[in-house]
Amino acid sequence: MAQRSLIEERRNRILDYITTNQKADVHELSLLLNETEITIRRDLIELEKSKKLIRVHGGAVINEQKKSVWHTSAVSDRLARNRDKKERIAQFAATLIQNDESIFIDGGSTNQILAPMIKDLNNMLFVTNSPDIADILLENENNRILQIGGELTRDTRLTTGPDAVEHIRKYFVDKFITSVSGLDPKTGCYSAIPNESSTKRTFATHARETILLLDSSKFNRKAFCLAFDLSQITTIVTDSEAPEVDIQRLRARGIDVFVV
Repeated sequence: MAQRSLIEERRNRILDYITTNQKADVHELSLLLNETEITIRRDLIELEKSKKLIRVHGGAVINEQKKSVWHTSAVSDRLARNRDKKERIAQFAATLIQNDESIFIDGGSTNQILAPMIKDLNNMLFVTNSPDIADILLENENNRILQIGGELTRDTRLTTGPDAVEHIRKYFVDKFITSVSGLDPKTGCYSAIPNESSTKRTFATHARETILLLDSSKFNRKAFCLAFDLSQITTIVTDSEAPEVDIQRLRARGIDVFVV
């Protein structure tokens, strides 16, 4: 019984540390708790089984579903989360984009993975509020890149706010490629940050098609702001763990859902 109590106390300390810092690696937890890395890895496996955190290469990050609906995390942290699923989604999404098109592409981890896959398309017009994605797309001199202005947020590395919205309203494009913090198949897509929600909504209303890249962990989740409703979505690309009942509900609304 005493041994079990010590294990629970150690795992609670791990969870508290990751909740406070958003992430931690095995080595720092080993030093913090004066335990072997093997023990820490075992603890992380058990904590992940109970959905209290998500393991990534070398450590763990907070489970987004346990965070407050108005909190977000740095895009650099999200890049490691569900990486294999996001890569499959991005690879398929790349096939939906053709030469000679105009594209809104906002930030987020899946779009950062997608950007190198589409940068070699030709005669493209890309409009983005992500400086990081703009840098990737600039590698191809045959394409035009428009950077949306506005306030640059540190964690998400996106330009947002009234200036960004006003800038977006000047344009109308073929396709908007985006991801969101959560999708409720009955209501729509959610974002944790009001300014980010406003820019996504404006992007969606100024594009002929909206293509949503969404790994299965985002289904049946809400965040602080409703970014746009289901009527704005043309296509969803997700992974095979997405709930089948929700996929069918979305298809019944006329949305093309691709499972990869």
